[in-house]
Amino acid sequence: MKGGLRNLFPARDRSTASTVALVGLGVLLPAVAAKASRSLVGSVYKAVRDEDPPVNPAAPRVGWKDAMVWTVVTGVAGGLVKLAVRRVLAGTTIPVKGDDLEAARAGI
Repeated sequence: MKGGLRNLFPARDRSTASTVALVGLGVLLPAVAAKASRSLVGSVYKAVRDEDPPVNPAAPRVGWKDAMVWTVVTGVAGGLVKLAVRRVLAGTTIPVKGDDLEAARAGI
């Protein structure tokens, strides 16, 4: 598409386009970082245990211990990475929550 977002939003709506892009970044960056952390944890799990991590910890073939360890480790890793990304984004104009939207608009 020629012109990208400029053709989608008229000149008077450029601040709206910027806000939408910032909100999108604020939602996507923590989610992508959490997904990357789960992949990293999966690689470490495979290296340590010499088996693939449980794709579905609720599956009957997965033991309780393995299911709980996998859930706790991936949950903690993903949560900490999301927190770190949100803390970094808090110093920028990218809103990390819906209530940061007004602050982002004021900064544009």
